[in-house]
Order: sequence, then structure tokens, then C-alpha cells
Amino acid sequence: MNFVQALFLAVLQGITEFLPVSSSGHLVIFQKLFGFKEAPLFFDILLHVGTFASIVAYFRRPLFGLLKFEKKDRRFISLIILGTVPAVLVGLLAKNQIESSFNSLKMTGISFLISALFLISTKWVNQINKANKEITDIKAKDAFIVGIFQAVAILPGVSRSGSTITGSLWQGFSSKTAFVFSFYLAMPAILGAAVLEIKDITAFSTSELWLGFLGLTVSALVGYFALKFLDKILKSAKIWYFSFYCLVLGIILLFV
Repeated sequence: MNFVQALFLAVLQGITEFLPVSSSGHLVIFQKLFGFKEAPLFFDILLHVGTFASIVAYFRRPLFGLLKFEKKDRRFISLIILGTVPAVLVGLLAKNQIESSFNSLKMTGISFLISALFLISTKWVNQINKANKEITDIKAKDAFIVGIFQAVAILPGVSRSGSTITGSLWQGFSSKTAFVFSFYLAMPAILGAAVLEIKDITAFSTSELWLGFLGLTVSALVGYFALKFLDKILKSAKIWYFSFYCLVLGIILLFV
């Protein structure tokens, strides 16, 4: 991997990890269609650490507030843990099937169509379901159902942010609550994926180290601004616009 490829993948990760267009789906596309070799494991881990850092930076004040570990904080943390369970179960029980899906452009195309369906549904959520639940209104059932949406996003092409925000809105979360809960839910998912991959690292060269930290820095910076952009999109109730992108991309992949 050279400098240009590393920079490109870092920017791609920073944007697509948070905007509802699937980072894993885009990585499959560029690896398959444009001849990119699979990113080295160490580099991939640092890209995820970078996007994790951008979430921590963006939500730094409420995150530090959780450190007080008051009753309401403990309750919220337990909801995040509960919402993480479905993805963990699917990851453990369907590991081989999930890995094989990363080798199929058609499967990725179908997954992008699922993302499009999720996103377009948010256009009508306020007409059907009053989306006004705040953090303190979230029930265990709500958290688990949103967690199921996150589990679906293990497939490359199904956006994690898009699916969890969709699930949150359909559970009646306000747009602000959906945004916050989605990315708090992302933290254990992203960090857990990185930790699981670390055990396979044996050695890396100095050049790989420099490229890795370049990727970490760029993905963190780009990810931070992607979060700001998505926050504005959600407040304007226009997240469904991304469904057109996912729809077109999904159809193209089905016929490649």
C-alpha cells in the first residue's frame, strides 16, 4: 500500500463510517472493482481507532458526564450494552457466512438496497409514529430492537449508522436521541471489531506504522466533520435523501 492509497482509504473510512452509506460496502467495491489489495490488518485497525476517536471527540462532554456513574448514567450504559448484544450474537453465530458476503459484489448490492429501504422509510416516520422520545424515555425493548438493526448492518452494504438511526426513529426516538444513541451504540461495536483483529497482528514495518498513523489521523478528522454534517441532516429530517445513492449503487452492483 502506498501513500495515496492509504490517504484515500482513510478519507473513505472517515466519511462512510458515519454517513448512512456503509463503509464496509464501499471498501468491498474499491477492493473488487479498482484492484485495491485488501488493506493490511494493522492499517485497518488504526482506521477504526481513528473513527472511534472522532466519536469520543464529538461526544466528549456527555461521555465525561457518564463517568460520574450516577443512576441515570448506569441505566444508559446498561441500555448500550443491551443494544450491543444482537450484533455480538450474529457475529459469533454467523461468522463464516458474514465473511463470505465480503467476497460478493451482488450480496453487497442487495445490502445497499436494504440500506435504501431503511433510509427511505424515515421519510414517513413522523407521519406514522411520533418521534419524540428523549434519552430518559428509552426502554430496554427499544434498545434491543435498535440493536437488531445494528446486527443487520454487519453485512457489507448495510449502513450501521443508517440502520440504527432508522430503527431508533421507528421506535419513536427524537432525531437528537436517535443520533446520540446510534453513535454511543457504535463505540463498543467499532472498538470490539478492532480488538478482535489485534490478536492476528504479528509484525509491521516502519513504513506500515507511518501509513497506519496517517490513516488514524485522517479518518479521525474526516469522521468528526462527517458526524457534524450528519447531525445537521438529521435535524432537517433529510436523511432519507441518502436512500437514492444507496439505491443507485445497489442496482449497479447487481449488474456488474
